[in-house]
Amino acid sequence: MQMELTASRAMPGHAWVLAACLVLLMGLFAALVSATQLRPGESLPVVVHPQSDGVVQLRFELPATVTARWALWFPREPVSRLQLVGADGWRSEAADFFSVGVDDGVLPAGYAFLLPRDAHGPMTIEAEVEGGLQDSLHPVLAQAVDVRRVERSGVALAAGVYGCLLALAALALALAHASRDRLFIGFFGFTVALVLLLQAMNGHLYGLPGVRLFGQWGLQGVSALTLVHAAAALWLIEAYAMRDRAYRHARLVRGLGIGLIALASVCLLNLPGLAQVSQAVSASAWTVAGVAVLCMLVDAGRRGVPMAWTLTVATAVSVSAGVWVSLARHGLAPSGPLLHFGYQGAAVAFALLLALSLTHRIGDYRDQRDRDRLARQDTERRMRREAARADLSAALQTQLNGLDPGEIPWQGFRLLMDHLLPLVPTESCIAVLRGYQGRDHLLVEPSDALASIEHEIDRRGLLLRRQANAGLALQQPVRPTVGGPVVAMEALVPFQVRAPGWGVLLLRRAGDAGFTTEEMSVIGELARVVQLHVDQAAAAVKLRRSAEIDALTGTMNRRTIDLWIGRTFTDAERTGRPVSVLFIDLDHFKSVNDRYGHGCGDDCLRAVSTALRSVLSEADMFGRYGGEEFIAVLPGRDGAEARAVGERMRTAVENCEMRHEGQRVRLTVSIGIATRHRGEDTPASAIARADKALYAAKRQGRNCVQVAPAVFS
Repeated sequence: MQMELTASRAMPGHAWVLAACLVLLMGLFAALVSATQLRPGESLPVVVHPQSDGVVQLRFELPATVTARWALWFPREPVSRLQLVGADGWRSEAADFFSVGVDDGVLPAGYAFLLPRDAHGPMTIEAEVEGGLQDSLHPVLAQAVDVRRVERSGVALAAGVYGCLLALAALALALAHASRDRLFIGFFGFTVALVLLLQAMNGHLYGLPGVRLFGQWGLQGVSALTLVHAAAALWLIEAYAMRDRAYRHARLVRGLGIGLIALASVCLLNLPGLAQVSQAVSASAWTVAGVAVLCMLVDAGRRGVPMAWTLTVATAVSVSAGVWVSLARHGLAPSGPLLHFGYQGAAVAFALLLALSLTHRIGDYRDQRDRDRLARQDTERRMRREAARADLSAALQTQLNGLDPGEIPWQGFRLLMDHLLPLVPTESCIAVLRGYQGRDHLLVEPSDALASIEHEIDRRGLLLRRQANAGLALQQPVRPTVGGPVVAMEALVPFQVRAPGWGVLLLRRAGDAGFTTEEMSVIGELARVVQLHVDQAAAAVKLRRSAEIDALTGTMNRRTIDLWIGRTFTDAERTGRPVSVLFIDLDHFKSVNDRYGHGCGDDCLRAVSTALRSVLSEADMFGRYGGEEFIAVLPGRDGAEARAVGERMRTAVENCEMRHEGQRVRLTVSIGIATRHRGEDTPASAIARADKALYAAKRQGRNCVQVAPAVFS
């Protein structure tokens, strides 16, 4: 019975491995950013002069000689209309943040306006801007080739960001399916909300089929997505950080999330005049949500939640970058494309770290599963052990009952082997007991190895006795020669035998695998059960016999005689066989006690009992009926045969050599005999007749035998 648990092994140093993989991912992202060109390699200065509402004057000077075509490039900021107008009447195509044209590409990174081919020297151009954040427009003047290179770099970075987030969303669905944990569905919603928010902030959402109409909400739509993302982050972090206990501010956090969703619903109403207000409200609410997330993560880190401190740092960086971007869009902080993509990179890093943190729950599930499996297997092992123990106990109680004391140990340990070997497969099983229940016992399985085992036990007897007296179960290798290879393992389990006796149970298994801890426990437990039942059965036999035997003479007592004589008469009536009853009384016993003392009287009773029993056969019953009276029951013998037996009994007592303090004590007995009459199925009448015959023998002068009923006729 193999009890070993084959469980999946945990990856050694998994925390360091995960950290190294995370650093590798961050390094690859940094390499991608460094390999891209976020600004043109060569650009000319542009002087920006805000004019009336919605008009910004741009002044710059191109080279006097036209060698390449130049372009003005603006980072893609949320404006509803952007168009350039030259002093000579030249007008560019109008660009709209919330409506991506076919010529803008899939993931446009900004607004690129090609200047006239013959443009050279000093130039003044007006930029007409409608809606959105006009102060966040920072034009770059560069050659058209460099502008296209910047556009391609922006497409690559945006694709990398979205691809990473979509991969995390797919991972969340896979983990939700594998673990059945709703928290991963929450992470999926958080990741999808983040993708939509970043696409809306980059202006890419409005070029996707199916969601182009979302551009009708303008800045209020961006604010709504910001609020939804903040609410998702709040709920997700609350569920992650407080998974092992209820958070004391859980109601406040959930209420804040509900409030953010309510604000998002107001933004989706697309009420006129709320565009600018919605931006300020969403930025403030997002910052508050970020602070709340930080507080929950700090508390989780103090309680030892996995990766809580790492997430705290990532959250702080992400919140700081978000605040900086918000200030930059309102012209309150320096801006640049690196800051814009750095914020998105921080958001992706936070989502990645959160995904790694949530996967710890899978480890928790695995640990819980392993604990449950161990508990289940432990329960099954206990049930099997209890079943084996119960079966063995039932067999011992049934088969040891009524056995002779000498047969009880052999049968008990035979049952032990029968029940133990199916549970613990072995090459051989040996039970060695010396001086147990007054005898030596040796049981061997398989039985054909008895001869060789006897020789081995004799050779190892002294060592086995020492190991048995130590009282400790152990395993030891078996080698054919000293220092040779291990060919088998031997389990030694000692029996609790009172000194100077001893006993051991030896089980041998081929190979060097040995026995498991569970197997050793089963062996020891069943061995204890068997020995307990054997001792109890032997004690019960002794107790039963002590209740049946007269303590002084070692013969049956009156209670046992009455029981057996009743059965004998019943059987005799059924079979028609004769039964004779002999009453024996020691003559002048009172004078022996008075002259020599009661100690001598007891010795006389024992001597007379021995002499009387020596005449009887094994089929006859004999016992002390009370005081100095004895009774013998002779099944199958009639009156003549009984008289002959009685005479031999009388002669045996008369010839008995009984001495006390050097003096011979003369002993004689008087015997009365009665034989069962036809129709007598109870012994009362026969006993009464035998008693009368005994008194007749007394009257005849003692030391004689009288048979009823002749003496009374």
